[in-house]
Amino acid sequence: MKIILVSHGSFSKGLLESVQMIIGEQKGIIAYGLYPQETTDDLVAKLESEIVKDENEECLFLSDLFFGSPFNAVVRLMQKYDLYHVTGVSMPLVLEAALARNSGATPEEVCNKIVEISRDSVKDIKKLLAEEVK
Repeated sequence: MKIILVSHGSFSKGLLESVQMIIGEQKGIIAYGLYPQETTDDLVAKLESEIVKDENEECLFLSDLFFGSPFNAVVRLMQKYDLYHVTGVSMPLVLEAALARNSGATPEEVCNKIVEISRDSVKDIKKLLAEEVK
């Protein structure tokens, strides 16, 4: 399974670099950004070329912002290709996706896992620490 990170600007590339710093180089995880000088059509073309490189490989897209332009580019491609797509990507989700993929999970299992852990990945630390003091 190929994991394709898609974001505004270089956010996805930074996520990939950070994940690889923690768990090592990850083959089959690619990062694409949409930059001010590009259109959504430009991004769609880049992503589509990544999909067709190996049409037999399943693709999981992780996009940054629900209803953002990178999200919309992937949704357009979903009308033509059988793709998996989770939005609201963060470093914990990319880490979990990479580890689950590396352990043999299917794209559907990876999607389910990262959506599940996303519910517990954002914490208000001030509140958490205050509760521990009580």
